[in-house]
Amino acid sequence: MLFRGGRVFTGEKFEQTDVRVEDGKIEKVGAGLSEKAGEEVIELGEDLLIPGFIDLHTHGCMGYDFSTADREEIDKMCAFYFSKGITSVAGTTMTMGYEDYKKAAETIGDYMEQVENHNLIGINMEGPFLSAAKKGAHDPQYIIDVSQEKMDELNKLARGHFLIVDVAPERPGAIEFIERNSKDFVISVAHTAADYEKAMEAFGAGATEVTHLFNAMNGLGHRDPGVPGAAFASGANVEMICDGIHIHPTVMKMVYRMMGDHLMVISDSMSAAGLQDGEYVLGGLPVYVKEGKATLKDGTIAGSTTDMLKEMGVWMDQCGLTMEEILPCMTIHQAVAVRMEDKIGSIECGKAADLVVISPEREIRAVYKNGVKKI
Repeated sequence: MLFRGGRVFTGEKFEQTDVRVEDGKIEKVGAGLSEKAGEEVIELGEDLLIPGFIDLHTHGCMGYDFSTADREEIDKMCAFYFSKGITSVAGTTMTMGYEDYKKAAETIGDYMEQVENHNLIGINMEGPFLSAAKKGAHDPQYIIDVSQEKMDELNKLARGHFLIVDVAPERPGAIEFIERNSKDFVISVAHTAADYEKAMEAFGAGATEVTHLFNAMNGLGHRDPGVPGAAFASGANVEMICDGIHIHPTVMKMVYRMMGDHLMVISDSMSAAGLQDGEYVLGGLPVYVKEGKATLKDGTIAGSTTDMLKEMGVWMDQCGLTMEEILPCMTIHQAVAVRMEDKIGSIECGKAADLVVISPEREIRAVYKNGVKKI
């Protein structure tokens, strides 16, 4: 197919150019491309062509959760993500009983192997190797020390599809675990009471990411920079929930200016995303959603009800950024962070044709995964 006559996001800005797709990949990007015989032509007009969003941290949506979902429910979640322009998803699990974790790993792994042209790129293992002191919405009865035996068993059940493993580096054996596993997985510092020195030790051992910056960790102090300061000093990639609830827009802008290519917008959405206010479940714990804010009974924030498209709106409407400025933080930065920048994340020759046609008013017109229209 040929996308013609519109503005295309080429990495730093929108350019008036055309994009040809063949065999599920971007074959050519250039102005004035001639139509081939039998080729489908999409005239963009005033619409924009952007890379598909990449959400590396989402627990679920539409009433379903990756920790408990069956194949049909994962199908419905994937359809929701496509509807919001999200073409790559790291299905994120919660801290739970080990037998439940095994079942979730096997179900997601089987789905990725057996279902064609889905938008899952791996599993984000948030828990159980966390700190009870910074548990957030995780069930403390299932939080444990790192275990290589469990890690190996779970990844085998998932057919090798674990992508990100979250670790509190102060737990016994955590630094050694990071050193051993950082070449096979992206290790993210998460739900941690670590100070600056311990966080720097984790990054030195091979951790490259921070899970939902500022949330479930000690804050940034001018004498005690903590995990946020260590992330800046080490050049780690940082997730940030940008729903306007978890992080104040002013802090969002500060992090955008400070972290540059290392900032990644994530949703951390739970099962209530896409639905109305009410009572839901996250990791086996009851969650109450009121005016879009999800909390446990004690008021602890429990994930979000947002999605990447909504978060783009927060950046543009509350932070004053342009679509051009925020798009890399929703696409290529994530691809680089999980070592998939040669496949996804930008509109370049040879990469997957994961494309979104969007209006200047941020209305999704069409979504393509590997050149196949999904929306």
